Amino acid sequence: MNTNIKIILISTICILLFGTVLFIAKNNQTFSLSTLPSNDISQPLEKVTTILLPDQVPQDLRIIWEAYSIINEDYINKGSIDPSNMSESAVDAMVESLNDKHTSYVPPEAFNIQNEDFEGKFGGIGAQVSPAPDGKGVIITKPLPNTPAEKAGIKAGDRIIAVDGVDATSWSVLEAVNKIRGLEGTEVVLTVEHVGSLDTVEITIIRGIIDQPSVFSYPIEETDFTRVKITQFTAETPNEFIKALKSSKDNGIILDLRGNPGGLLSATVKVASELIPSGIVTYEIDARGNRRDWPIMEGTGNFTEIPIVTLIDEYSASGSEVLAGALQDTGRSILIGKTSFGKGSVNIVRGLSNGGGIYLTHGRWYTPNGKMIEEIGIKPDLIVSFPADSKEDPQLNAAIEQLNFQTNEK
Repeated sequence: MNTNIKIILISTICILLFGTVLFIAKNNQTFSLSTLPSNDISQPLEKVTTILLPDQVPQDLRIIWEAYSIINEDYINKGSIDPSNMSESAVDAMVESLNDKHTSYVPPEAFNIQNEDFEGKFGGIGAQVSPAPDGKGVIITKPLPNTPAEKAGIKAGDRIIAVDGVDATSWSVLEAVNKIRGLEGTEVVLTVEHVGSLDTVEITIIRGIIDQPSVFSYPIEETDFTRVKITQFTAETPNEFIKALKSSKDNGIILDLRGNPGGLLSATVKVASELIPSGIVTYEIDARGNRRDWPIMEGTGNFTEIPIVTLIDEYSASGSEVLAGALQDTGRSILIGKTSFGKGSVNIVRGLSNGGGIYLTHGRWYTPNGKMIEEIGIKPDLIVSFPADSKEDPQLNAAIEQLNFQTNEK
């Protein structure tokens, strides 16, 4: 798509977002809408409207402006016309027409939450919420330890009746989270119904900074090894990862990427750079056919000698596949488990003026040796299943055996 067409498309979306005769007037454009008179609804209508369009609207998108103009002028129930809602629906439909499962419209209430989650910490009360079993609003599933929620008396099973006096019994989880999160030091009042009580209580909570750890380390019993699990890649992940490796005593680690959905590519590259001495972590081919390499970062590589085995499964996706592919291609780590999810698309987020955004597929990721990840995934060196009814972890056991072999070989 050339630059002129892009500018035209952006201008059109702006028109949809603001609705706007003001936009037209500002640019000395006018439109008129005339209807042929007819009192007989059984008479066929032939070209009953004439609409003058702004010059910026390309031919293929004119029907959007025409539809908006007709509805705005002729629809009988003016009170139900919501230009903001119509604009969101139009953008959502545009994105849906691409039939790309990795491209989506993100409404404002979800856009902020998603960005905060990638930061690894946010302002809030520190409680997990989920839909209420009866479908009426949300309940607290777990107040996190040593957080404002726990200190204020919030308990697991509490039903949220209202937030700052606004009824919350019909809210979704996203709506509830969006309203309850906020700046550190600010106040939020939750009206809750405790389990087993018919009375409600108001609980005032002062929001704090809630950390969302993404790296967890566990000493493996009867070994000198450490299992380091990365649950997602946030801005805090590299520092958390370095801290975990420093406590592993360099005896060997099992890097557990199972169930990791990805996250920030920059964080993935930093983690890889601590383990791989040189080369590239991945490269991408964008929508214009341009290639961009993501090299190992300078000033890192503090753990390039530590023995390592990596676990992946069918739920390892995106950034975790990039990391696993780099470790495999460079010969840095044996991969054990199941073939990964196959989400190798490069996604960018473009903000919109309403506070939402478009999560857009912009390119494809490849491993250092040129293997495409999208729809294929990363195949482990050793395939090991993990039956749902298994009382042990056969993948972890295989990794321990492999790590024993590697360390005894030295």
